[in-house]
Amino acid sequence: MPRRKATPAPVSVWDAVPDVVQAETLLKETQERLRALPPSPSPEQAQQEVVDAAVTAMRTEGAPIPSDIGERAAAAHVSALARYAERIALQTAVSSLQRRMPFLKSRGAKTVLTSLSAQLDEILAEVRVITGRSGRLVNGDAALAAGDPGVADYRRLGELVGAVDEIRSAQRAVYSETGDIGVLSTLYREGHDQFRGVRSEPLPADVLDVIRGQKPRGVPFLLFMADSGRAWLPVDVEELTEEARDAEDAGVPDDGRSTYWQRATTVADPPAPRPDHF
Repeated sequence: MPRRKATPAPVSVWDAVPDVVQAETLLKETQERLRALPPSPSPEQAQQEVVDAAVTAMRTEGAPIPSDIGERAAAAHVSALARYAERIALQTAVSSLQRRMPFLKSRGAKTVLTSLSAQLDEILAEVRVITGRSGRLVNGDAALAAGDPGVADYRRLGELVGAVDEIRSAQRAVYSETGDIGVLSTLYREGHDQFRGVRSEPLPADVLDVIRGQKPRGVPFLLFMADSGRAWLPVDVEELTEEARDAEDAGVPDDGRSTYWQRATTVADPPAPRPDHF
């Protein structure tokens, strides 16, 4: 029976959100049109250039101001108006699309993350099938000891590690568009975006090394993900911060300063009053 390959990550994490795809396409096309416009003066500049040329000719050559100077200046103004208006329209469109993009991505983020979460679950299910068939293939030696099927399974585990890398990268790309970078960095360092319950049940040191970027993700890490039953992919930033907040068990901030939880701060008791000395 042929092996099922992991669903590849999309070229853009937003490909599954039609509104974002449409807006990004329009933005790109509009920016290209704007860049393609040739340099052109504003209507006021074009009008002034006609006036300045007539005045210069009068001053240097003694030529009188043309009797139709008003018509000439007005014609230059009108001629420049269409090109100038087109530039203004395209600039306004680009600005509007750029301002709208965060809203569209925020609205579509859950769709993307839900899809990525499903892909991750499929990968972990396949890892469990492999370990059930060939055992814990933590390295090449274990794979060789398991024979040709073990070698093939170990190779497949390596492919799945790459798929998890892509999923986690896409996951964080989505979070970065919808959450506070400073808060997210703290959550990433503690592993909340990859495992549940990291406070109540601390992660092993070698797993933390991978989470913190000190070691690459490898087959042993993948096996830990599958075995622990704690690996997950929060489908929005709110779910991620809620997990961290529950783990911290420090209440919900009520001052509106941050969506992150507050840590308790110990304040020393004031010193006991001393009698005044006269």
